[in-house]
Amino acid sequence: MEGSNTTTRADRILDLGTEGCSRLLENIEDALVGLEPGQTLLVIANDPAAPLDIKVWSRTTGNTLLQANLLTNEYLIQKKIS
Repeated sequence: MEGSNTTTRADRILDLGTEGCSRLLENIEDALVGLEPGQTLLVIANDPAAPLDIKVWSRTTGNTLLQANLLTNEYLIQKKIS
């Protein structure tokens, strides 16, 4: 449901501002550690590479990218259910 208009409440918010992509994915991984499978993380990332990096990371890790808002630089990720 990537890019969908469905609204889902985030269980945690991670505001990375302009954090570079090298730490971006590590910070997302760290934030997901504290979440239960199925819970959601709202990532706010202004890095120009974030949209593609998060999309590819999501596909390779199995964590679902539920929403991507390129206007507000917000990405809603659901932790994979084992």
